[in-house]
Amino acid sequence: MDKTISKEVKEEVKKLLPRLREEVQKEFAHWDKYKANEHFLSDEKVLEILPYSAYEYILLSWGIEPNRITMTSVVQAMNNKLFSDMKHIICHALRRLALTQGKPTKKD
Repeated sequence: MDKTISKEVKEEVKKLLPRLREEVQKEFAHWDKYKANEHFLSDEKVLEILPYSAYEYILLSWGIEPNRITMTSVVQAMNNKLFSDMKHIICHALRRLALTQGKPTKKD
């Protein structure tokens, strides 16, 4: 099985990112631990962390035991569009990236 996010899913994510970044940044005023750093602003970093965010989504939303989930199954679920709303997973990925180390940057 392939462990690579499909081109179709990558394109869908990249289309949604500008609007979702704006939405997530609005939350930052309420949660002072989040910063729009270089990772948060990088499409490639979002795609890199997306399977891990999807894994956490599966654990929390579907209630599946962690030992029953593999990276291959997570990527396969994304590629087969088994998630009802990728927006939640993308926003979670953005929040995780906002918490990573990195120099905060201002969005013009």
